[in-house]
Order: sequence, then structure tokens, then C-alpha cells
Amino acid sequence: MAWAGDSGGQASGSSELDAVALVRAVETQYQGERSHGKMRMHIKTRSWNRMLELEMWSEGREKLLTRILAPVKERGTCTLKVDDDIWNYISRIDRLIKIPSSLMGDSWMGSHLTNDDLVKENKVDKLYQLAITERVGKDVTITGKPLPDAAVVWGKIVYKIDTASLTPLLVEYYDEEDVKVRSMVFSEFKQIEQRWLPMIARIVPEDKPGEFTEMQYLEIDFSVELPRDLFSIKSLRNR
Repeated sequence: MAWAGDSGGQASGSSELDAVALVRAVETQYQGERSHGKMRMHIKTRSWNRMLELEMWSEGREKLLTRILAPVKERGTCTLKVDDDIWNYISRIDRLIKIPSSLMGDSWMGSHLTNDDLVKENKVDKLYQLAITERVGKDVTITGKPLPDAAVVWGKIVYKIDTASLTPLLVEYYDEEDVKVRSMVFSEFKQIEQRWLPMIARIVPEDKPGEFTEMQYLEIDFSVELPRDLFSIKSLRNR
């Protein structure tokens, strides 16, 4: 998912690379101070093959709003994230649901992402101890282990990052027993407003052969002006 304000990291020409800055750069690459974009999400499971079109807005690292554009029967369904809180608004029944902590591990939109991913993915640099464990040319591997008091799902996260473009190539997620649970693979790199972005991210669960969630960014704008009350519960019904 990579959907996760500021972008940091040192260029590949530097003799000293900062693991924290590199991870922060790739985890926040779709945001900036403000952003607005559209995405197509393809979800394939054993039970269904689903296509969604989404519109997204973000402000910094803490605020995110998504709205379903298609299919028509789900149009207007929204997810709002502010800090560590998430609300879902289901437009067809006009119902607002605040996600409790007990359901943070549940699937988001039926995908291979969870509610917890939305909250935690852009805070990896604050929750994990990060170290460069391999470097081959401009590509580095960074391994993250949870900080002692961090309330996280993953026992280890491994990044492969292109330091020349500050883009992720691969992210692997492991459980507490060091077993790989899922991978996120990035492709279709494009330069947008002086930054390189992977326009496609595919999540593949290790224990469910043939299943995936693929997110394709159709457009993204980092110079947009956003309404002051956009990231509020009131705004959900007005989307």
C-alpha cells in the first residue's frame, strides 16, 4: 500500500545512507503536504474477482480520505483516517461506523490490506528499528524489527529500495516466527512533480496461491488545495 507527508532520504551518491530517511521517503511518497488522486484496485480471492475505482485525498501523514467511484452500487462509500482512528461510511444504507481496535486486523474493502495497514504503514520509521542489511549498486535492502514497546502486527519488514529514484521495489512482511506472510511488489515507475512513483503495487499473500490485490494509480496531484473541513465525519456524507 503503499498510500502512506514529508519525503526524505539521501541520494545514492552519498557515502552514508540513512535507513530511517529512506523508509520514510518510500512510505510517504504518495502524499506530500497534500495530495489528491484516483486509483483502480483489483482484488482477486478464492471467492470473488472485484474491481474498484477510488478517489483519494491526503494531508501529511495523519489524514486520509478515500471514496469509491465505481461500481455504481458502492459509489459514495468512504473511509476516513485521522491519526489512529478510522471511520467507514456506507453510502447505500447511510451508515457511519467507527472501526474499533478489535477489528483493526480485518480486511479493508475486501482486499489483502487491513484497517491496521492504513494506520501503521506510514509510521514504520517510528515503530521499527531500521538497518541497512545489504547494498548492491544503487539498490539497498533495509530490515525493520519492532521497537520494544511498539504495538505492531509484523515481526519483521524487509524493504528493497532504489536509492537513485527513492522508490520501493519490494516489501516483504514476516510474522513473529520469521515466516513470510505477504509481499508487495512495485512496478510501472513514473516521474510526477519531481518525484518518481511506482504506479502499480501488487500485494501477494504467501498462504493463498493465486490471490492478490493490485492497486494502479491513474492520476495524482501534489499541488492541490483541499477544503479545511475535508477530513471530518461531516464531510463523509457530502462526498
